[in-house]
Amino acid sequence: MTLKEQLIQELDGISDPLIVEVLDFLQFLKTKHLNDSPDIQQARSGLVAEVVTPSPAQTATDAVPTIKTIYTDGACSGNPGPGGWGVVLYLADGLVHELGGGAPQTTNNRMEMQAAIAGLQALVASGQTSPVELFTDSEYVKKGITQWITGWKRRDWQTSAKKPVLNKDLWQELDAINQAAKQQTGTPVQWTYVRGHAGNAGNERCDEIARAFSQNQSIVLNRHPQAVHFVN
Repeated sequence: MTLKEQLIQELDGISDPLIVEVLDFLQFLKTKHLNDSPDIQQARSGLVAEVVTPSPAQTATDAVPTIKTIYTDGACSGNPGPGGWGVVLYLADGLVHELGGGAPQTTNNRMEMQAAIAGLQALVASGQTSPVELFTDSEYVKKGITQWITGWKRRDWQTSAKKPVLNKDLWQELDAINQAAKQQTGTPVQWTYVRGHAGNAGNERCDEIARAFSQNQSIVLNRHPQAVHFVN
């Protein structure tokens, strides 16, 4: 008798409520096995995301890939509520590398900011010196980092109405990594606004990642084989 047949025989004589408990335990063991696998990423939100490794033909070079453009997006269910963010890095070799994460209680603006932070952290971690363009569908993020932040800092993180700047912690983090990227590449990051849900492939993919993390759903993330320093 195989182990599977023995298990079926044992289940045949127990009550339905106990069977439910056994099935729950089996699901737990299955999930634990997946989480322990090196091909699975445990994201900060608790979401398990599979890592897709390109074929050997795509991994011929050991060179660190250069990031050409960065797409970022955030999502939130309820606003405030569970949120997620997504990043797509378009690389010079034609491949992409994707990042994602989430938070149990947050806002859409904070997730938009977190996505931008993660994208620039990947840039700085890469050590590259060539400039990049970052696309966001959040005018709050784009105008905040390119226009409003100068006045906020001058007024000690107060608005022109002398009220505390919302999301100060993330603005300070975004400002610091934005300055680090500028120092590393010798050129300011080019921040570009892109209209959301308008058919832009990079933006649509970021939105898909962000929504998956906000809803605690599994999603396959594309990973570049040489981009180990891009992990979040």
